[in-house]
Amino acid sequence: MPTREDTRHADHATAPWGASDSRPTTADGRARALCGRTRELTALERVLDRDDPGVPLIDVRGDPWMGKSALLGALGDLARERGWTVAWAAGGSVPEGLVFGVFADALDELLSSAGDQTVAWLSPHHLSWLAGIFPALSWHAPAVALPANPSEHHHVLHAVRSLLGRLGTRNRLLLILDDMHLADEASVLLVQHLLRHPAPNVVLALAHRPRQDPQSLRILLGEAAAAGRSARLELPPLPDEDISGVLPRPLLPAHLRSLLHTAQGRPGLLRALALSAPWADDAPGAPPHSPADPSMPLLREFRGLSSLGRTVAHAAAVLQEPFDTALLAQAAQAGEDEARAGVDELVRLDILRPGTARGTFRFRDPLVRRTAHDTAGAAWQLGAHARAAAALRDRAASPARVAWHLGHGALTGQDGDGVRILQEAARTVVWQRPDRAAGWLRATLGTRPDGGDPGQRLRLATALALSGELAESLALFDRTLAEGSAAHPDAELWRARVLRLLGRHGEAADLLEKTAANLAPDAHEARARTTGALLATCLEAAERPRPALVEDAGAVPEADPALQARLLALRALASGRDGTPDGGRAELVRRAARLADGLGDEPARRSLDTLYWVARAESELGRDTTALARLERALDLALRHRLRYLVPELAVEAGRILLERGDTAAALLHADHARRAADRIGSGFQADAAGRLRARIDRPGPLGTPRPDAGKGSAETAAEPGPGPDPVPVPDPENRPADPSTGLDRLSEREREISVLVSKGRTNQQIARALALSPKTVETYLARVFKKLALCSRAQLAALVGMEGRLTG
Repeated sequence: MPTREDTRHADHATAPWGASDSRPTTADGRARALCGRTRELTALERVLDRDDPGVPLIDVRGDPWMGKSALLGALGDLARERGWTVAWAAGGSVPEGLVFGVFADALDELLSSAGDQTVAWLSPHHLSWLAGIFPALSWHAPAVALPANPSEHHHVLHAVRSLLGRLGTRNRLLLILDDMHLADEASVLLVQHLLRHPAPNVVLALAHRPRQDPQSLRILLGEAAAAGRSARLELPPLPDEDISGVLPRPLLPAHLRSLLHTAQGRPGLLRALALSAPWADDAPGAPPHSPADPSMPLLREFRGLSSLGRTVAHAAAVLQEPFDTALLAQAAQAGEDEARAGVDELVRLDILRPGTARGTFRFRDPLVRRTAHDTAGAAWQLGAHARAAAALRDRAASPARVAWHLGHGALTGQDGDGVRILQEAARTVVWQRPDRAAGWLRATLGTRPDGGDPGQRLRLATALALSGELAESLALFDRTLAEGSAAHPDAELWRARVLRLLGRHGEAADLLEKTAANLAPDAHEARARTTGALLATCLEAAERPRPALVEDAGAVPEADPALQARLLALRALASGRDGTPDGGRAELVRRAARLADGLGDEPARRSLDTLYWVARAESELGRDTTALARLERALDLALRHRLRYLVPELAVEAGRILLERGDTAAALLHADHARRAADRIGSGFQADAAGRLRARIDRPGPLGTPRPDAGKGSAETAAEPGPGPDPVPVPDPENRPADPSTGLDRLSEREREISVLVSKGRTNQQIARALALSPKTVETYLARVFKKLALCSRAQLAALVGMEGRLTG
């Protein structure tokens, strides 16, 4: 039956994920925490397996989040399995000023179960002093006191050593002392004494951060290593293939790459970032500094800062990294010498580190920066931003750097220069961070009682569209374009794109037709973009494009490779609906792929839809490997720069390909992400697409089995066998046999096709355009449908088609 001591110390010896107070208590949690550290654990295990451990000290050192605590926790588990007694404590977790505080915390409960025989051999003076350190011994002591002079301190050191020897008599004792860089000076002195005069059957295991070690601890551990009295283990960063194993749940490849880049081989930081990363279009992390927030232990690092150090940390958190001390001094409203002193304190505590450029500094990691920011007062931050903006204006800094601070404060209509800076900054970052650009443009327009310049409002509407604020974007487009008489082709294209993303394809097509009709004869590039948008609208609505529209897509402008690639891909996809031989389509796709492959990140970021349509065209020809890689690249760019507008479509298409390849787990990850992203941008149409993909994944049967030719198109490898059989088709309510109970089985194929489009809310003009018929012909077909089914309205027909879907679905 486990004792109170066994329970307490089992919990404490379970290892954190690189931070002192985040201890996983399950075997699965410990296995994840130790990913990549099995070699180090094996080396420490050898110390336990010796009859005489050989060294009285295990010294585990490394930067924050490296997994030091996890390693010592696993060592504690192994020691218990071998019959050792294990005690655990961490520096910084006991009240300040408590002498020998780490040892008191580690041993108190162990001593509480000790009998009189454990302390009977002590003199009254020694017992009183030990009772002053270890409260559990107060029951056995005639009085409680603390050593008052160096001589008494020396006696206490010998008494604690003897006490530890007694505790290790029956079972050997492993004393784990974590975060020793935060330990009190008396505890460091006691470790030094135990190194010089080891207690029998007792092994100390310390974890600490060398950058933050006080000088006394640094000297002590250096001397011990040099004299061979310690087993020193330095934990280096882990390679990406090892570190990713610590994650508590799978992530999209784009998210994983981003986190690995930020974590830089630190397993604890990777997991903490994964649990608290503020992905607006993914599963939300814990609120800042909630009990579940893995960055909670960071608050302890700020607890001991001086008033100056805390102010400098708050000021640094409002600046963009890296920053210099002159700018920091102005933001902190301090003298430059004071700012330097504050920076020195923060560097000493490893909160700040020197930047790559001489004379600059940055935070140790993003979570430390967030902690510094979140613990500053909101009103104080406003003042710091204002002071930093003024300083940067004096330096003639770039608009984006100044706007970073102006955007956080109140802007008045009298600050014409500030308005200009925000507008210019928004223009430069709209494709890098559209959410930021939208915030800056909102601030400038808020200073104008008349709503501001229409051009600026259209830029704001575009930024809102890019960042996924579709409803607000569309309302602003509608209001602004309705007011002006001048043509805005680019704005109309974006307005149509927002309508498409919301699933309002008929309205988008009508708008694009009007835009095309109003274009000047020599507006070749605008016409090509409009043609591409019309083709995309037809394909998304599952409508057959007019042959003339497909032919227009052949007039590819030479100036823009991204536009060329998009039109070639759209033309290939549209041609497939008309039965064009694969050979002709394959050549179009090859040309499109070559152009898309040549796009750098900047043009690709501006043309994510190009990557999407080229990938769709490649997948349709069986080139799933290259299509999937292209979609993942687009998702990477979209998530990194918060270009949320296309994330659901990209994730659904990638999920579809993964499903057909048989990777249902990855497909499910993409489907769920697409659904959350669609909800984030407010598109029910995109959410339905994600839901359909999820339903296909959940549906049992051959649908989730890999396609024999998946990823082996002829363009990718000529050495592979030829294409296998087509994948099992997915039942489609538009193509499945009609249910006799609805009467729709009496309709011809064309009548049924028109009936389905009516049920989708299409007008006669839209149906005519989709099926390459005249509106008069559509009216004739509808008259026949109404007569055959004894109907008198389009609503009745739509209801009948919907009922059939429910009966046969």
